[in-house]
Amino acid sequence: MAGMIEALFLGGAGAAAIAGWAALVEPRRFRLVRYEVASAGWPPSWPPLRLAVLGDLHAARPHLGERRLARIVDRLLAERPELVLFPGDFLANRTAFVRPLPAERIAAALAPLAEAAPTFAVLGNHDLHEAGGRPIRAALESAGIAVLENEVVELDLAGRPLQLAGLGCAVSRRADLPAVLAALDPDRPAILLSHVPDAVAYLSDRVLLTVAGHTHGGQVRLPGLGPLFTMSALPRRFARGHHRIGRRHLLVTSGVGTSLLPIRLGVPPEAVLATVRAAPEAVTEPADRLPARVPA
Repeated sequence: MAGMIEALFLGGAGAAAIAGWAALVEPRRFRLVRYEVASAGWPPSWPPLRLAVLGDLHAARPHLGERRLARIVDRLLAERPELVLFPGDFLANRTAFVRPLPAERIAAALAPLAEAAPTFAVLGNHDLHEAGGRPIRAALESAGIAVLENEVVELDLAGRPLQLAGLGCAVSRRADLPAVLAALDPDRPAILLSHVPDAVAYLSDRVLLTVAGHTHGGQVRLPGLGPLFTMSALPRRFARGHHRIGRRHLLVTSGVGTSLLPIRLGVPPEAVLATVRAAPEAVTEPADRLPARVPA
């Protein structure tokens, strides 16, 4: 009996320690993750592109107040990105036990990025839950951050004529992928910015890179099980990171904030710095495979 009581005590203490880490420590262990995207669609004559991605802020105290958000922005500015992308969910309107930041304060904290480099965003389902996204859209645009929804813009980044497509949020039924694809010039490189990563399953190789968020990397990942919930129809291994699918590339950030509960476990908050460059003539590493059909 004494051994059973001791085992229960130790087990309870271990569970309490894990819960404390998930609620108090890991949500504040921000890291900058780097990826090399060697794309066959990137012209060999073009120099590499430094791309910063900051997703799923769900900005709210205690884990992501204005000061901490400003420090994250400073970390990205120090990397001198040439293009900054936000794959949505700036607001924290469905998370328990937090104090959400107003849209205006979030946009003000992000404004230095827009001053340093071309900066674009799409809205996520949490953003659109608030008055159809109008408050956060207005705040971001007043801070110099262009918000795209089912549209394509042409960029000239130091002589690199690149297309950037912004897809509406599929979760909120705002996505019009056929319209976006019809607007793309098939003879020019394109990057797709989408809140949800599932769009990659419906793209041709002319979209060389899809940048997305939404999954939070699962927000909770358990050893041997991986992410518990990814909020995506893609296989769970696509919940975060860089993946190559044929000639296409997918980059999914696990983001910074939290949803439903202010916890993270096995998925520290992150921003991404990706270097996009031309692929060598022979690419030998295996590519990821998608299932034959991904639900829309």
